[in-house]
Amino acid sequence: MGYYLRLLGRGAVPWLLLASLTGWGWLLGSTAMLSVPVFCGSVPLAGYALGWRGIEQVLLFNPPLRLLLAWWLMLLAMTPLLLVQPLTYVWRRSLRRKRWQAVVLFVLGYVTVWTLSGLLLLSLLVLAQVWLGLSTTQSLMAALLLCLLWQASPLKQRCLNHCHVQPRISAFGLDFIVDCLRFGLSAGAWCVGSCWPLMLLPMLTSQGHVTLMLLCMLWMLYERWQRPRLVRWYWPLALRWRP
Repeated sequence: MGYYLRLLGRGAVPWLLLASLTGWGWLLGSTAMLSVPVFCGSVPLAGYALGWRGIEQVLLFNPPLRLLLAWWLMLLAMTPLLLVQPLTYVWRRSLRRKRWQAVVLFVLGYVTVWTLSGLLLLSLLVLAQVWLGLSTTQSLMAALLLCLLWQASPLKQRCLNHCHVQPRISAFGLDFIVDCLRFGLSAGAWCVGSCWPLMLLPMLTSQGHVTLMLLCMLWMLYERWQRPRLVRWYWPLALRWRP
């Protein structure tokens, strides 16, 4: 954690903090972009409509482009500060005249992975609530249980460990472009593997949506500040007994 505190006031931190605050401000202050909470409360409940007709009703009230914009807004608010370490590495490993190009390539790869993952998560959410006939409460309880299991699993820890990997970045030519883009794609993929249940939870709540988003973001930051650990089961809420 001390590493991140030393970065405050310089490097990528001010830009990422500004991006995150912009996302939160846009979410709280713009009625046009409050489509994420609208989505959370507008999926038909069990018994309203099942099958393809139910999905058509969801898409009628929540156009795909609107859902995608809402997902990007969530990303803008919740994920920038997760990129302090990788973007600082990209910035320092690039030539001065190529730094912004490296940052743009990395962010492009990172956002691409999260966008595709968001489309998958939103699709699964719609299918669960419409085809399986789950109510919002049932979906939230199922997602919470899934989140707790995933948080404790070895796969979660493996993904979290890989979030700290810093690959080689070439200085020139096509290799430079490929390395920066590949780093963004891999960082996005491991970040999705680590954080996807925490991104899913706020989409299932209409009351306290923004508060839950903030809590999930703070937990993701706390996890990212931790050092890599052995890949095994970790129960976050388990008390350690000491003789």
